[in-house]
Amino acid sequence: MTFHIDTRQLPHFTDSHIASLWHIAQANPAAFEDAKACELAEAIGREIIRRWLRSAGAPLWDRQGVHHYFGVKDHCRWDGEKWAPKGPLVAADIDACNTPEVE
Repeated sequence: MTFHIDTRQLPHFTDSHIASLWHIAQANPAAFEDAKACELAEAIGREIIRRWLRSAGAPLWDRQGVHHYFGVKDHCRWDGEKWAPKGPLVAADIDACNTPEVE
């Protein structure tokens, strides 16, 4: 059985439909490394969080998991195998490239 889910329509679905889609995304038999399956689960999860926080007035996207990498990219470059400092080696550059999140 195949499900076609247009993530652009998530804001228009009912809460119960979103809950069903969440279960479909989590039960997806695709490999754990499948980017499309992961992106689908993340999109549905973000819609659930958005709805949950809608009335709370809390900031929703101020800090995200990808923000760390924007700082790393200021000091490092990807050499094809690992993050390496840009330009002359500076202590801050070495520290930024060797954080556990990047290794």
